Amino acid sequence: MASSTVWKGLSLMLWTLRRAVDGAAILLLAYMALAVLIQIVGRYVFNYSIAWSEETATFAQIWLALLGAGIAMRHNQHVGVDVLILKAPLAVQRVFNIAAFALGAWFLGVVVVGSLSMVAIGMMVKSPALRIPLAIPYSALPVGFGYFLLEFALSSIPRILRPGAEPPEENGI
Repeated sequence: MASSTVWKGLSLMLWTLRRAVDGAAILLLAYMALAVLIQIVGRYVFNYSIAWSEETATFAQIWLALLGAGIAMRHNQHVGVDVLILKAPLAVQRVFNIAAFALGAWFLGVVVVGSLSMVAIGMMVKSPALRIPLAIPYSALPVGFGYFLLEFALSSIPRILRPGAEPPEENGI
């Protein structure tokens, strides 16, 4: 009974996180389009370059790309060449899936941990136009790759437990 409650709580947390990431991606894309439109109007209508719009659009694009990698992982949209693996026996598939998960999780973990020092350095450096700490755009690295790692783990676990089975559309716990 208690494990069922914990499971439901984890599922709700995952659902909430995914909806928040989806919402953030939508807002970032809309903002990026608006900022670029403002830049175009400023440059070609008023003959004035608006520096902050270009800088914020770039920051939004960075955040969008890194969150989008996790969203794509959730929907199994990343390119993978698995023709030979799918023809192998299930035991071999499981070994390959475990190795791929270990290597991928290690890489993503290294990026998350390594990017934390970049965020710390970014606290001391200001952006040229907005004069905000570069830690704000730099924090897209640990957040985005951390989310990617979560979705990667959630999509890899079913492949390890049930090699050869079709992955669900949206991986979850």
